[in-house]
Amino acid sequence: MEKTGKRFSLLCNLDGRVIQILHDENQILPSSLEGNMLFSAVIHGELDKMLNFFLELKVKGTAIGWEINVNTLKGPETFSFFGGVFKDHIGIAAATTKNGAQLLFAELSRINNEQTNIIRAVTKENAKFQNNNDEPAVSFYEELSRLNNELVNMQRDLAKKNKELDELNKLKNQFLGIASHDLRSPISVILGYSELLISEVANIDPEELSDIIQRIHKTGDFMLGLVNDLLDIANIESGRLELRITKQDLVELIGETIENNKLFAHAKSMELIFKKPGKQVIALIDRPKIEQVLTNLISNAMKYSFSGSAITITLSAKAHTARISVKDQGQGIKETELHRLFKPFQKTSTRSTGGEKSTGLGLTIVKKIVESHQGEAGVKSKFGEGSEFYFTLPLELSSGS
Repeated sequence: MEKTGKRFSLLCNLDGRVIQILHDENQILPSSLEGNMLFSAVIHGELDKMLNFFLELKVKGTAIGWEINVNTLKGPETFSFFGGVFKDHIGIAAATTKNGAQLLFAELSRINNEQTNIIRAVTKENAKFQNNNDEPAVSFYEELSRLNNELVNMQRDLAKKNKELDELNKLKNQFLGIASHDLRSPISVILGYSELLISEVANIDPEELSDIIQRIHKTGDFMLGLVNDLLDIANIESGRLELRITKQDLVELIGETIENNKLFAHAKSMELIFKKPGKQVIALIDRPKIEQVLTNLISNAMKYSFSGSAITITLSAKAHTARISVKDQGQGIKETELHRLFKPFQKTSTRSTGGEKSTGLGLTIVKKIVESHQGEAGVKSKFGEGSEFYFTLPLELSSGS
């Protein structure tokens, strides 16, 4: 809002009563203003200015650049007012910058001229029908009302799209920041070790050589994970997340996912425990996506837990909802930092126990995938005692359950 400032436009009758709020992208005007006098929105002591503004409008047909203090929903602010008399009503544009008010008033005048031309065409068409002793095609008052409604809807849609574009632009800048910061370091590591192998491979001890290769592999694995996370987020935020929904047994899915992670758990001397219901639980899901969610939560639990501890995965079903939780015996998260979770590129002060790196995107992907299944994701944590991450899914219980 650097150049145009906060803006609004409205239609008034010739007495100053607000007929319709046309534009209020910053949501600063009370909806109750419609049907009331515009003077009621003016700060005490500024009424004379507003009266003189309307007096100039009635005398000259236009009034430009009046600085008037207005009570908004966000407090009193000074607005530059531009107004014009358009037949039987007054169009007013106001903004916290003179340039913003002028631009908005120009747009208001252009739209009014277009509406006037349409009204003339409709009136001419009605006259033609009347000359043929037929009923008018449409009342120009109805046409004006329709056009005004369309204008309001277009303005609301435009404000919504602008907000979405602003959010996407912020996300794009975060992507670029992550790409330049988090990829630069591992690429340098891989290049450094590669140059060492090229120039000194014959002189490197076999044990040291094995260690270098493992470091290269670990660094490359992190880079691949980061790129995959970035691509997942980009697809989700752009609306390209496609779900292939099928009926799946959650007991079987969770059991298989745990088996796939047991090797990593064994490497950190951890135990994965599955607490499951004594019945089949059928859900309509995109299986690979839910496996991705569960794998992410299990990996996180292992990443921030201590060697020798247990991680418990619990499945429960109630009414038409399944709840899956992953509870660890790790470090927990400070209460003041819980709000950062599930947001892109946000990290807490809790550090991994094995030096594993984090992209700051995993939980965001979890939340987006779960919500695309009409479920919810959440966390319970107590610092020093561990965390429990959970998500819900709508399900279809089998007839045998």
